[in-house]
Amino acid sequence: MQLIRKYSKFMEWSVRFAYLILGFLTFQSFLYETPIQPFFVKLCLVLGILTIIGRLFSIKNYLKMPYIVVLTLFCVSFGITIIMNWSYGVGILDLKWLIWTGILFFLLYVCDTTRDTKEYKKEFEIFADIIIVLSTISAIISLYLMCIHYHNLWITENGETLIAGFQWGRLWGVYTDPNYGGVFSVISILLCIYFIRQRKNIWKIWYLCSAILAFAYIIFSDSRTAYISMYFGMGILIFIFCIYRYKVWKGISVAVLCMAILIVGSMGISLGAKSLYLSNVKTHEENKVVTSSVKQENKAPKNIAPKKKVENVDEFEERKQDIKKDVSNGRFSLWESGLEVWKTKPIVGTGYNSFLPYVKEHLPNTYVVNNPQGNYMSLHNGYLNILVYQGIIGAGCFLFFMLGVIYSWCKGIRVVPKEDLFYIAVLTGCICVVAVSMIFLLEGVYTNSPSAFVLWTFLGYLLQYFIRRKDVGNI
Repeated sequence: MQLIRKYSKFMEWSVRFAYLILGFLTFQSFLYETPIQPFFVKLCLVLGILTIIGRLFSIKNYLKMPYIVVLTLFCVSFGITIIMNWSYGVGILDLKWLIWTGILFFLLYVCDTTRDTKEYKKEFEIFADIIIVLSTISAIISLYLMCIHYHNLWITENGETLIAGFQWGRLWGVYTDPNYGGVFSVISILLCIYFIRQRKNIWKIWYLCSAILAFAYIIFSDSRTAYISMYFGMGILIFIFCIYRYKVWKGISVAVLCMAILIVGSMGISLGAKSLYLSNVKTHEENKVVTSSVKQENKAPKNIAPKKKVENVDEFEERKQDIKKDVSNGRFSLWESGLEVWKTKPIVGTGYNSFLPYVKEHLPNTYVVNNPQGNYMSLHNGYLNILVYQGIIGAGCFLFFMLGVIYSWCKGIRVVPKEDLFYIAVLTGCICVVAVSMIFLLEGVYTNSPSAFVLWTFLGYLLQYFIRRKDVGNI
């Protein structure tokens, strides 16, 4: 049995590691089409099967995880939705996503309820270091691409558009989407804060530099989703720390003051950094125009002045004007359209891959498929996606799960000892970062991403910790 437990621990760690790397590769522009991504897809599936086999020998320890029945019902709902929308010819694709959903729930989230919490804490620290390294390398390369004024756009063999560098007034860098890159950077910052507090040596400098680089990426990604997620995540850390250190009302007052300083300070730094960079871009582009005009002076007609458009600056101004016209950047119209679609099939939903075929057939004039940008596969809201894709049944299961997690947290946080408080606060902060980002992105479910890894893996560590506390019992 000891050998089996060691095998199970190794396989659990392996499948989580493989999924983290897969999620990271999925949102890397330069690695998206390489053979390494399909390799990790196969690796995840193989390791997942081997992990399940290992867990069968101690299945009772895993079935005690809180709300596993609710997550199972969510998957059943997904299956019913697939059957009800099978006529659209994409049921096989949805079955694949049902498998990935099972990996999120039953491999990443589900933990051994009999294992010592210190073992999972150690595992958390290993994954936290990996995330920080991935985020730091990505930030360095992205900022370098920005400094050399690199920007590129290309179409994949599957017809997907990939962007890299500084494009449309935003830093995409190496990420396929600056919003996802920004949220991943926020998670990295929270994890850096954890290690800065925990480490007592020169490694503090490494984590401080990593946090600065992550924040630099957030600044130039111009991702409002990242900023909102960051304030929620940091707010969790600050409020928990202040309320436990001071009396309730004093703690709340200190926390509010700290949050105000954080918001004002970060926004001031962001505006200053953007202004400095855009000034540099303008000078760089103008110098290019002057150099080009000198070279072509003898060839060009004397009465025609050279065109002096500064592309990156103009694009940045265009983005600001677009946001002024519509603060949601089209999301409100998209969400309204999503609700319009949901009303036509409220119980079981439209399905995930069958969503667009269904909309084109039944609501061809709705905003989802009738807009200047093109067809929207996602509604840019993870919670609304669940409601539309799986109807009231799926959304009800997910809502019940969320409420259960909140209940367990409120009950469990009261008995966390002082030495583990910051660990629990960081887990909670990272989970909240992803939960908030789901309001604006396709995140959490129906996607393989590093943030999905953080949401379900860290949530598993959190609830496993609570269930192991004798004072709390089996939540």
